[in-house]
Parts: sequence; C-alpha cells; structure tokens
Amino acid sequence: MTDSLTLTKTLLKGLKLNCPSCGAGRLFSSYLKRRDVCPHCGESFVGLDADDGPAWLTIVIAAHVAVPLLMVMEDHEWLGDYGQFFVVVLVMIILVLALLPRAKGLFISILWWNARRAG
Repeated sequence: MTDSLTLTKTLLKGLKLNCPSCGAGRLFSSYLKRRDVCPHCGESFVGLDADDGPAWLTIVIAAHVAVPLLMVMEDHEWLGDYGQFFVVVLVMIILVLALLPRAKGLFISILWWNARRAG
C-alpha cells in the first residue's frame, strides 16, 4: 500500500476539508457542497456520497458536549432555566456548524479510501 493510501493520513486530510488523495485541493466548493473533482490533482469524488453519516456523527459529538454542560449548569444553578436553555442551544448551534463539514469530510475520505483499496 502506498504512502498516500494510509488510513490515518487520509482521515486527517478529510478532517482538514482537503482532498483525500493529494491533500492540497479543497473537498468542498461551499459549506457542504462536495466538488465533483479535486481542483489540484483531478481526483474524482463522484459517487462518494456521505448521506446521513455526518449528521449522525455530528449530533452524537455535540450531544456528548451539551448534555454534561447542561448537567453542570443545573447542578451549580449558575443560570435560570431560560439562561441554561440559551447557553445549551448556542453551544449546540456552534458545535453543529463547526463539526458538520468536518464529519462530512471524514466520511468522504473513508469512502474514498475504501474505493481505492477495493479497486
């Protein structure tokens, strides 16, 4: 297996929102719009559809941050109910917006890596 096909490097490239093949081209043309080909190396991403996986992973990670935060705020009674609601909703929105593209990049990188190994 060549150096460019190591799983760890491929996943890191996806987390950085870069092409899983060369690592230089951008994987997305906008926030979540996957490019059809890498602008740097010409690698095709057609057929690498992450579907619901990135959304699932994003919610799992965000919930594992927000629920303990809510429990700590409730335990220490730092804010009233509305204040806690506002903080948790704000944290969830920020986490989801930050994590979703990276999760999609990760899933696309996994799909790309599996396609290269199989074919």
